[in-house]
Amino acid sequence: MKSKIISFLLVAVFSIASFSAAQQTNYPTKIINGIEYYIYTVEAGEGLYSISRKFGVSQSEINIANPQIHEGLKAGQEIFIPKTTDVVATTSAQAVEAVEFITHTVERRQTLFAISRKYDVSQELIIQANPQLRERGIQAGDVLRIPTNKKTVASATPKPAVSATPTVSTERTLHIGADGNYITHNVTQGETLYSISRKYSVTVNELKQLNPETTDGLRAGTVLKVPFKSGSSDSSATAVTTAAQVTPATTTAAPSPRQESKIKSSYKIAYLLPFMTNDKNDPTAQKFIEFYMGSLLAINNVKSGDVKFEIYSFDTEKTESKLFEVINKPEMQDMDLIIGPAYTAQIPILADFAKRRQINTVIPFSSKVSYLDNNPYLFQFNPDQETQNDYIVELLKGNFRNSNFIFVETGNVRWTDEGMNFFGYLKQRLDKQRIGYNSVQSAALNSGWSAHLSLDKKNIIIFDTDDYKSIQPLLTNLADENNRYDVGVLGQYSWRNQNGKKPKMYYVSPFAGNKLGTLFYEQEFQKYYKNKLPLINPRYDLLGYDLTTYFLSLINKNGFTFNNSTQNLNFNNGVQSNMNFRRTSRNGGFLNHKLYLIEDAATTR
Repeated sequence: MKSKIISFLLVAVFSIASFSAAQQTNYPTKIINGIEYYIYTVEAGEGLYSISRKFGVSQSEINIANPQIHEGLKAGQEIFIPKTTDVVATTSAQAVEAVEFITHTVERRQTLFAISRKYDVSQELIIQANPQLRERGIQAGDVLRIPTNKKTVASATPKPAVSATPTVSTERTLHIGADGNYITHNVTQGETLYSISRKYSVTVNELKQLNPETTDGLRAGTVLKVPFKSGSSDSSATAVTTAAQVTPATTTAAPSPRQESKIKSSYKIAYLLPFMTNDKNDPTAQKFIEFYMGSLLAINNVKSGDVKFEIYSFDTEKTESKLFEVINKPEMQDMDLIIGPAYTAQIPILADFAKRRQINTVIPFSSKVSYLDNNPYLFQFNPDQETQNDYIVELLKGNFRNSNFIFVETGNVRWTDEGMNFFGYLKQRLDKQRIGYNSVQSAALNSGWSAHLSLDKKNIIIFDTDDYKSIQPLLTNLADENNRYDVGVLGQYSWRNQNGKKPKMYYVSPFAGNKLGTLFYEQEFQKYYKNKLPLINPRYDLLGYDLTTYFLSLINKNGFTFNNSTQNLNFNNGVQSNMNFRRTSRNGGFLNHKLYLIEDAATTR
């Protein structure tokens, strides 16, 4: 880990308050045991995931603060949301807090989100300590100042009002934090320490160590801490490390090189996806169901000879606690391949599990995979933002080098990727290559584009935002200029499915962009599912088909065994996507580098 302590400062308590959007609202607050919380009323249709995103805290933190929600959220229910400030107002007379700053050198593909999780500090506090990040985002090689509190103030949780009826929920909630890593278990009538220890594959002594109050007996309604083990057979002394603590410096030693083994007659494959079986109305589930449908077609079509595949599917929903519950199922411990999960917040937990159990794991959707450089069992399909940016720079230097580049500053910078300002990065790289460009304020375009477009060159437009709605009027105006000028916009892939007039558009994506698969695939899809074919880009069923086809071919070829000398894995027979997986480091996993430049013709309506 490239970090060291550099200084100690005394600062006023209120000077290091966080300025996140949630904290500038007028939600009422309450201080309980020295910790400040928002009092938030759940709205109709809201889930724990959306609330956690709204306030910038983890679902686990909300669960810990609100034991009463383990049975589910209800509209109108009041819950506590921990404020994300590193120091909260208290009734004590103490006016200062010792703050320790450390330095961190940003590594390749590392995001601000990953760094904030690594040091257990909010992204906003890191930005406050490094104000240059507001202008250009994070870049490999940057040396950042990371503020950390010398005094831990977050160990206490609010105590709910005493109810005449003890809580009997058996929902297991994952806690990952600086004060330890464990899951909570609500004791029901008749349970004993022994029965609970058997349920979670821990010892009675381990339970007693985490819960010293149990020496006086166990009562229904008691909330117990249970050691986090990720299904490991190790003792609790070595098995409690989780995503919040795994760093290049503190992670367990890298697994030994994979040993070549004979091809087995049967392989177990698990799909960990948010099918949302408990919420049939969740619209996000459809694309993951389609992904699974395509995967099953690949499994059905593979020419495996005597090799058999046992397929397991698990609904991971959207929470870390649900994923933890899944990976601790007995059948998960000896999988040969895992495909999933869908949500970035769940990845560190599954990555840790995959490394401990030495199970190859394919991450299909997220471009932000923590600790890929230190986990040889991970395969990241969606290239990270840095890889995409490097690809785009090469395009600008090659295919479009003599173009008229126009960077449009809208003032509505809203990049969804933590720590990578695509707009600023491209300008910086063009400066280094001595490639000229023009910067234009969007307000100056109200009178038209003509003054800024070139008649004898291709015009490439790049906006400083990924918010389609804010630039849609400008795209409409550009579309009207297509007859006079050669115009193209370098856009976000998500804009492909947006309606409205557009000029010629260029997109960079790991998907080839076809709405239709091969004739054989479409016939197979209709044969087995009799469904209307999905016609949105990208097609998740084709992604499931391509990924599964490739990894099954690796299993058939060599039993999915390869050693540390393997640096590249290529697949060139995809329907929607080919793949070029490259190992990220000596003991790292694989990142897909295959990208496509997609050109869409201008649309007039």
